[in-house]
Amino acid sequence: MRRRAVSTPACGVTSSRGNSGVIVGRVADVDSTWATYIAAGLRRVIGLPLLCLLRAYVWLGMYARLLASLRRTGRTFVTARHVGSDRLSDGAKIVLFAHYDPAGLVHDFVIYYLRALRDAGYAVVFVSNCPDLDMASLQRVLPVSALVLLRENVGYDFGAFKDGIEALGELSRFEQVVLANDSVYGPLFDLKECLARCDASTDIWGMTDNRAGGYHLQSYFLLFRGPALVCPDLKAFFRSVRPVQSKEWVIRRYEIGLTQAMQRAGLRCAALFPYEAAAALFAETVRSDVMQQPGLSAQHRRYFSVMLRRLERGTPLNATHCFWIELVSKMRCPFIKRELLIYNPVGVPHVSGWRDVVRGVSTYDTEPAARHIRTF
Repeated sequence: MRRRAVSTPACGVTSSRGNSGVIVGRVADVDSTWATYIAAGLRRVIGLPLLCLLRAYVWLGMYARLLASLRRTGRTFVTARHVGSDRLSDGAKIVLFAHYDPAGLVHDFVIYYLRALRDAGYAVVFVSNCPDLDMASLQRVLPVSALVLLRENVGYDFGAFKDGIEALGELSRFEQVVLANDSVYGPLFDLKECLARCDASTDIWGMTDNRAGGYHLQSYFLLFRGPALVCPDLKAFFRSVRPVQSKEWVIRRYEIGLTQAMQRAGLRCAALFPYEAAAALFAETVRSDVMQQPGLSAQHRRYFSVMLRRLERGTPLNATHCFWIELVSKMRCPFIKRELLIYNPVGVPHVSGWRDVVRGVSTYDTEPAARHIRTF
């Protein structure tokens, strides 16, 4: 389906006023967009008892991997340590950057991100879950890093963060510590200007937040300031991180659990680009512009109607997927999730036009990201 959109950007509908070119994409079955609809479909197809068994299987799998992790207790997973060009001096701003690539490569879009962090005044501790990192890639990383740790691919990003924190030692000696990873493309905008907004009004800043599974800051970018760095609960949390080989476990216990544990400790957590703001922009644009288009297809109309109903009911959505255009073109969020552009798991329409959206608001060179996407 090929269509020239005439609306203001809104979750898959682009505006001829806001960005250049025609956006081409697909619209997935709306009912498959959310986990609740998937669950309802599975109930119809396989019945409630089998669905309960499937859920039990997922939970048993998580706890089986937890038990397997007990055999790794006390082991060190860091296999190599390389000193980079920068220094980890007291009072510095530090980024612990978690990396993984199945081929053991560090792609161009990652190097760009590391340089942007360095230019913004941060020293990078690059923690790769590739113990056999390509030597040419290592030589590219060292000039933009203070320290490179290679480790076994165990525990996902939080395993890497734990090892990085142990390598740093006492966190309170730093002005800021950032946890970041390579699950995004960007930064699309000046990162130093963006991070200047992370002031003392909040102890832990994230780029975006989410309420699915409980309120949490999304862990692809977290910035910890002074009060958080001296908080014993933060140290205790990362000491408790186990090398569990279950993505579901890591999300539930560590990504979601981190924000909730820090809030229980009395720390203030906030997102630079909060969910409520992105959702409000999306809803306003859909109601006032998108749904008024005479040429809007029935499939698009159904998609946006369902989205609005979910927002009215308070059903949590993933803003980095469903509201990505609002985040980038209106709120100037500097990142786009890789998963959205490569797999589009919830079927957001017209994602294939992401380069036109970015070019409409940013000077970011989209070719390195596009090259990476083409490898999938």
